[in-house]
Amino acid sequence: MILEKFYTTEYDKNIVLIKDKKNITFSDLKKYVYCQKNIFEKEAANSVVLLGDDSFEFIINFFAAIFAKKNIYLLTDKNRLSMLNFDYILPEKPEKAENYNFEQIDVKNTFINLFTSGSTSTPKMVKKNFFNLEEEAKCLSQQFNFEKNELFYSTTIMAHMFGLIFQFILPMYMGNIINTEKVEFPEQITDSAPYILISSPSFLEKMAKYNVGFNVLPKKIFTAGDKLKENVYQFFKTKSDIIEIYGSTEVGTIAYRNDFCNFKCVNGVIFYISDDGCIVVKSDFFIEDEMKIGDIAEKISDNEFILKGRSDRIVKIKEKRISLEEIENILKQKAEVIDAYCFKYQDVLACAIVTSDSSLNEKNLKNYLSKYSEIVPKKWRFIDEIPKTKLGKTDRVAIEQIFSMNLSYPFIFSRKQNEKEAELGLFFRKNSNFFKGHFPIMPVLPGVVQLFYANYFAKKIFKTDIPVLEAKKIKFSSIIKADEQVMLKLTKKESSVEFTYMADDKVCSSGIFVL
Repeated sequence: MILEKFYTTEYDKNIVLIKDKKNITFSDLKKYVYCQKNIFEKEAANSVVLLGDDSFEFIINFFAAIFAKKNIYLLTDKNRLSMLNFDYILPEKPEKAENYNFEQIDVKNTFINLFTSGSTSTPKMVKKNFFNLEEEAKCLSQQFNFEKNELFYSTTIMAHMFGLIFQFILPMYMGNIINTEKVEFPEQITDSAPYILISSPSFLEKMAKYNVGFNVLPKKIFTAGDKLKENVYQFFKTKSDIIEIYGSTEVGTIAYRNDFCNFKCVNGVIFYISDDGCIVVKSDFFIEDEMKIGDIAEKISDNEFILKGRSDRIVKIKEKRISLEEIENILKQKAEVIDAYCFKYQDVLACAIVTSDSSLNEKNLKNYLSKYSEIVPKKWRFIDEIPKTKLGKTDRVAIEQIFSMNLSYPFIFSRKQNEKEAELGLFFRKNSNFFKGHFPIMPVLPGVVQLFYANYFAKKIFKTDIPVLEAKKIKFSSIIKADEQVMLKLTKKESSVEFTYMADDKVCSSGIFVL
């Protein structure tokens, strides 16, 4: 058991973490945890909030909160702090103690509070105890063939259920090694030895889309959060053992598949189908005796099922019940459509479309869809990828922001990016609203629109606030015509972001946004 390792010196020399390419032994971890525990115990607040941005600090503060007998609240977004109506501790950078002495903790009386993603509704708080987490790790270690001292990498964070279990509790339970540096790009992984990768479908989708591989292949890839697309599975299956995990914040891991067929329950999980077709789960991975999940499924055997979709993705439009997933699946059968996401927006059906064909338009899609459905989307946006949250789920808020913009959205035909540079291929359609009146005979892209989208994409890619008013050295060298392909180049400096629009190797405009 995990906490029992703190009560003995048996594991002290074992390497458990890697931080900034330095090995951290269990003895080092104990010293950090004990120092933080003492700090927490001096605080009157009975709760510790962990955001998960730094995995090394997360692990230390997690254990420190347990031994300080504080309640733990995990948040994936600091903006959610406003949901908490009680006093809490936000940990500072941990320091080391000289010595340590840990007392026994009751794992069934140590509580961890998580929040559901809230992608379609208000986030719901879910309470578990440490016993639930250890039981899940024990069953997963028995289910999958892990080797001792395997290294765990992750592209996600630990402040949600999948990351918490697979990136932290599972390797800690088995005595494996956690590299605490979050993987933003595949080339960060330079180890020559086989390793385990914990990732989201959105990260893997981008690798498959741009045909990017690993310098060293992971032995296993575990992924969860959103549906894994079959083309992504096919891209990785010949390289690594890719395992899709199905579960939820409320009940933890439920099932898995590594063949893109039926889901199979993991050890320790029993399920049945309720009268309304939803899955009901029983396991020791949560406090309640059983829990109903909002997913519709078909039972194949006592251990297998097929997912049919979300029960909450049925909406009413014009007094008719519409399955959003059914419309998405119909659209994705069209050769030019790579992906689609439908939702109810301002009482009408809206749809975001990913396509590689710039000639595809909403008229084409409406005509195609009308053959299968009486209700078709009224609002459309053509984008290069469906936005995802940190948890790898579809980012409904980000999609709604795209639909709420007054400006028409450009068609993105290519995208390359890393933490400091980005290059987007943009195509501003002739029917975009900002071309009206500018000018009738030969439409020209207004400079203010160029500034807006340079700023917009810089914010999204570099995840930082960039005031559009704080722009300097703006220069317009050549016009950009409607239906003309241009490259937008963005470069992040220490205190600025430089942008350049280019067409056929000539500079159209450039400037600098001051951070």
